[in-house]
Amino acid sequence: MNKKPLGKDLKAKIVVCSDSISAGKGEDKAGLAIQSKLEKHGILGFDYVIIPDEFALIQKTAMEAVAEKFDLVIFTGGTGLSPRDVTPDALEGIIERRIPGIEEAIRNYGQQRTPFAMLSRSIVGLIGETLIMGVPGSTKGAEESIDAVFPAVLHLFKVMEGASFRH
Repeated sequence: MNKKPLGKDLKAKIVVCSDSISAGKGEDKAGLAIQSKLEKHGILGFDYVIIPDEFALIQKTAMEAVAEKFDLVIFTGGTGLSPRDVTPDALEGIIERRIPGIEEAIRNYGQQRTPFAMLSRSIVGLIGETLIMGVPGSTKGAEESIDAVFPAVLHLFKVMEGASFRH
């Protein structure tokens, strides 16, 4: 059994879900902010991709990340209530085990900072041994989501070591 420190050697993927940024009409700040926050928690192995808010593409990107054995996949964007915000809907259909406590912690932390956090549809769960998180696409919302649950959420990987941790 591997006794790695929390965060060390975890393989993470950040997926920015944005029609405008993927079309070159804007600049990503949320995904880069998430990466910076994760690096401070010792997570250094990253993949980073920008995709449009497309239901099937979100699901495909998540399943590819699982197949590529990413430990952590964070989707940023598409968690609001506009018609194009489909990230939680797409992820809900493929997540095998929801982790509502992490979702609640994210919303609670945000709610203490802005009343609009209650409108976020952040979603967290497992597909196999890959932790999937869908967090807001605003830079502040993304940063606060990470602050709300890290480094405590990394304990999940220690718990899963009891199963068949792949590293």
